[in-house]
Amino acid sequence: MACQENYTARWYTADNNELQQNSIKAIVQGKHNFIWMTTENGIVRYDGNNFLVFNSSNTSLEHTRFTDIFGSIEKDSLTSYNESKKELVFIRNAKVQILKKNAPKSSLVRNGRHFFFHDGLPSNYSINQHEPYYIRLSNGNIFFIDNQTIELCDSKMKSISKTPFKNDNIFNFFALNNSLFYLEDNGNYHCFSEKGESSGKLNAIPTRNRRLFWNITTGQVFLSVKNKIYQLKNQNDQLTAQLIVEYKDFETSNIIAAYFDQKNNKLYLGSGTNGLCIISFPLFKTVKKSNERAEVYYAAQAFSDSTVITSEGLIINNKRVIDSIPFPKSVLLDERINIALDDEKNIWISRAMKVFCYLKKSGYKKYITYPFNQNPKTIFKDNSNTIWVSLGIDEFHKPKLYAIKKGVVTLKAVFKNNINYIVQQNSILYLAGDNGLFLYDLKTKKLHFAKNTEKINIRSVFIDSKQKIWLTTYEKGFFLYENQTLHSFPTDEEHYLNSAHCIIEDKNEFFWISTNKGLFQVSRKALMQHYKNKNTVIYYHQYNKADGFLINEFNGGCQPCGNFLKNNDIVFPSMNGIVFFNPYKISPLLPGKDLFIDRVVLDQKMITPKDTIVLKNNFQRVSFLVSYPYYGNPKNVAIEAKMDKIGSDRWERLKADKSISFTTLPPGTYTLTFRSLSGFNANYAYKKVILVVPAKFHQTIWFTILCSFLFVGFVISIWYIRLYYQKMKSLQLQITIAKKTKKLAATVQKLEITENNLKQEIKQHEMLVKSMSHDIKSPLKFLSSSVKHLFENSTIQQDPKLKQQLGMLQTSTLQLYEYVENLIKYSSIFIEGKKLEGESYSLNKLIEESIHIFEKIAEAENNAIINSVPKDLLVKTNKKALSIIIHNLIDNAIKNTKNGRIELLCTTQSNILTLKIIDNGKGMSKELIDYYHNFYKNPISKNYHLGLHMIIELLILIEGNINIKSGIDKGTTIEIMVEYN
Repeated sequence: MACQENYTARWYTADNNELQQNSIKAIVQGKHNFIWMTTENGIVRYDGNNFLVFNSSNTSLEHTRFTDIFGSIEKDSLTSYNESKKELVFIRNAKVQILKKNAPKSSLVRNGRHFFFHDGLPSNYSINQHEPYYIRLSNGNIFFIDNQTIELCDSKMKSISKTPFKNDNIFNFFALNNSLFYLEDNGNYHCFSEKGESSGKLNAIPTRNRRLFWNITTGQVFLSVKNKIYQLKNQNDQLTAQLIVEYKDFETSNIIAAYFDQKNNKLYLGSGTNGLCIISFPLFKTVKKSNERAEVYYAAQAFSDSTVITSEGLIINNKRVIDSIPFPKSVLLDERINIALDDEKNIWISRAMKVFCYLKKSGYKKYITYPFNQNPKTIFKDNSNTIWVSLGIDEFHKPKLYAIKKGVVTLKAVFKNNINYIVQQNSILYLAGDNGLFLYDLKTKKLHFAKNTEKINIRSVFIDSKQKIWLTTYEKGFFLYENQTLHSFPTDEEHYLNSAHCIIEDKNEFFWISTNKGLFQVSRKALMQHYKNKNTVIYYHQYNKADGFLINEFNGGCQPCGNFLKNNDIVFPSMNGIVFFNPYKISPLLPGKDLFIDRVVLDQKMITPKDTIVLKNNFQRVSFLVSYPYYGNPKNVAIEAKMDKIGSDRWERLKADKSISFTTLPPGTYTLTFRSLSGFNANYAYKKVILVVPAKFHQTIWFTILCSFLFVGFVISIWYIRLYYQKMKSLQLQITIAKKTKKLAATVQKLEITENNLKQEIKQHEMLVKSMSHDIKSPLKFLSSSVKHLFENSTIQQDPKLKQQLGMLQTSTLQLYEYVENLIKYSSIFIEGKKLEGESYSLNKLIEESIHIFEKIAEAENNAIINSVPKDLLVKTNKKALSIIIHNLIDNAIKNTKNGRIELLCTTQSNILTLKIIDNGKGMSKELIDYYHNFYKNPISKNYHLGLHMIIELLILIEGNINIKSGIDKGTTIEIMVEYN
């Protein structure tokens, strides 16, 4: 790579395996922007990054020596014959086609004379400069030329004009814009056209030892004089010359072909022996003091309309270092990262824990010193000409913010972390720090922390043309700070923008962002669209060393980190020089709008790329190689691909070789889509390919239909077989049913007899209950009343012994009566089944009745029975069953308790009554408790407490439940749960 002031030159040769052969005979840029070249070993296509050769190794060509390329660029029709003149390479749609076709005659007969075809300059075929030649123009007209006469004819060989013109060298002729020029060695020229003949002179250009290069197909003519290359142009039949470059190696490089790509600003030079030279013209200018060593630059301040002054005192414009101010030499990095210019053009810098103000009125020879005990990090002048100084953290001091106004230094704030950058918007100072953003109100003198910024290390703050706040950070990209919220943006593919240094906006609303990996250009409009709609994409255009930098690493963490001068130059510091450029003169090499399928490799064999490709049914792997002409930084091209019907809608980015592969696909039709961002408007260029994978017979719809018919036939057959089987089975079933029916009739008859017997037994039970009620209950009641009457007799009352015996008799009689009563109730309950009472009754009163029965027995055992059931609680539970349950609960409690306490209480919840009886008697064993709990689930009786058996059986009948809690000598708690309403 050779680098000079205004261009870079890069040679591509066969020696470094970039070309197949070193002789470049012709260079043409086709309609789709590919560069096509002829060599002695095939046709070469260049897409800006790679060379693709078409020769006998990958085509059907038999001879691979080529010279000229002719045809029409506009019509996308270029042709080139090889040396045998029997094989034609036809170039269209970025592809080549080999045709076995003889070349047409290279001469025309006019007035009995042969005029040879002029193939351009230098000529590959002509050796005699005095032979007659013809030149066919793009409008179809033809010039016939010899050493005496110039005749212009139309496309049908009809003469338009004939001019006598003596000349001694046919190779001084060339055509530009349908006019014929003859350039003499002294710089004079003659012009011939339908308008007639005219003449002129190329001024200020020495023409001795000059060479002409005429590229007939592109219509370009070049003139070289002592390594200076000019392009000749026709302006109203006046010949002008424009200097393109002065390339020091031109005369020694054996150049025989030239083409200038004005759109991409590149000059292509083809050598007969040395290969291809591409000369680029970067529009970025890197300036430094010495070319002998690297120079690191940090803070620089706009000093005039076209210059900046660095923190070390260098005054620089876009060409060179023009002056300097003898500032003290910097030692620490912090002394190079700040500089400011106040309203009187005084310069503020820092050195060795001091801030210096160099006074303009003294010619910057005198200065004022402001000492501090910490190193200043940044210096900023606000709109009121106040100088703000942030001091850096050190081992003994916290970061601080000072203001210097009219020579008075005032402490304004103390921080925990460094403040690196300061900007002003209206009355607010934005203070960017290692851990977030602070806002200082100049009116209220109050400091506020910007919410949600505590986790970012801010390198700079930028206020754009619409007063939006942008933050660049260390390792986290850049943000828009809006409505107290940070809005992030996707970065470039390589994430170079994660460490964004500085943002400068030009008047076309493009942001220029410096990073450690080059300079990025992005549309502010695209960023704001993404801010509103996260689904939009952003195109970042990256510039690197090939665009004119001496190094890709720019510098940040300083203030100012960039400048926009009044002469429209933008200035950024870098690790080697300071970069100047005019954004309005930069024409970014944007990706194009055409994508091409260059090659298709099916199972390691090349197939012809088409819009619709039919693949083999059993293919193993197919690869697609995409070509994309682009002559800028390859990182600005991002090609993605997506195949439908394969279960993923994600776009996959193509690798550096621009290829994508697929393995076996099921039969069907697929659409493979390629896309690439084509510029700042975030539009995509698309290319679609239809892939057809044919189905085998067993995969076709006809096979499916046939199988469907066979399946339906099979189902119908099975259905008929099944139907016959069901009929036979039905017949057998009818016989079986007839037999079973006879048996069932006999069983039903037996059941009817049993039912009648059961009814008779129930009647007998009912009669028994009535008999007990009448024949047993009544005498017992009479007996009880008689005993009571005797007990109350005054004579008996006087005999204690007799009174005691009658009292016991009365109690026993009453208990016997109640036992019979409960037995009758128990029997009637099982006849009646579960039922709720029609009317509510008092549970307290029901319990009191049972307590009254056992009152004497309880007194005899010295037990106290307490009824804690609320008197106002009314229930509808089966009264007979509940009465028996309560009776037996009290009875069991008295039997198992002496000198104790028996309490009845209840709770209600969700229509469930829980009745508890608690005693402090001798208790129950765990075995007995488990028995009664199991008895509730499986009522198989053992010889334990018949009273509890009866209670459980009644609870089962009325769908209640029981829970027993007890322990030996720890008393017993029995819970009865029943519906009460």
